[in-house]
Amino acid sequence: MTSFQISRIIPILFLWLFIPIVVGHGFVHTVAIGNKDYPGWSPFSDPYASPLPQRIVRKIPSDGPIEDAKSANISCNAGGETGTPVVAEVAAGTTVTFDWSYWPSDHLGPVSTYMTSCNSNCSSFDVSGAKWFKIDAAGYDNGQWASAKLIADNFLWNSTVPEALAPGQYLMRHEIVALHTVGAPQFYPSCTQVEITGSGSGKPASQDLVAIPGVYDDTQWPDIYTNFGTFAIPGPEVVNLGGGGSSPSSASSTASSSTSTPTNGTTCGLSKARLSKRHRIVKRSD
Repeated sequence: MTSFQISRIIPILFLWLFIPIVVGHGFVHTVAIGNKDYPGWSPFSDPYASPLPQRIVRKIPSDGPIEDAKSANISCNAGGETGTPVVAEVAAGTTVTFDWSYWPSDHLGPVSTYMTSCNSNCSSFDVSGAKWFKIDAAGYDNGQWASAKLIADNFLWNSTVPEALAPGQYLMRHEIVALHTVGAPQFYPSCTQVEITGSGSGKPASQDLVAIPGVYDDTQWPDIYTNFGTFAIPGPEVVNLGGGGSSPSSASSTASSSTSTPTNGTTCGLSKARLSKRHRIVKRSD
């Protein structure tokens, strides 16, 4: 290659290095528990690795949505119905942070986290027929959708495991629902395998439990652009195990959520480099 050819290629390579990354939606690429970060399942690299990486987040096929609320895939995404060989230890009362790779600002909607018991072994637990209880959810509050709050908090969402929850292995089902297409909600669930430790004995009562699919059967999804005012978060109340597993009576509890803003450049072990990389991302609307 001549020096003239090299002189023409170098500027092109330089520009390529600084072209913003274009992404479609997003997925949980890291789960932070205490001071430890667990990589999530990356649908764009993990399926092609040899050997396959062992993740606490069950497999997802892509960063695309589930579009049928009655599909079995809505529980833990396509491919997430069966387990992985590993779980993460979580002390009851601990906050688990779901770190999304990205989320488009126009994909507005609610965010929620549910849990279900794995009957002692998440690695072999099939979610078909599982009953779930809600540990947090947020919808539309003070003029802001929960997804917008997640974006403002550097694509992070915190969910606290109930302090009184009985020990054992559980799935944590974390989800964003995008309502940007009127009449056609998009669901983005994933499931994380955890083992809860502690001395609690709390278990959800029957009124706390819901089937997924099934939780959205009677939901009237709003037109977020026209005459929109309020939004009732689907599903049961957020579980309250302090009273032996019964739910709180206040409807306002369904709008509870826990999110945090990074301080001093870090959040739950997230480095400045990991946070700043996202400023190079631009959205591709789908």
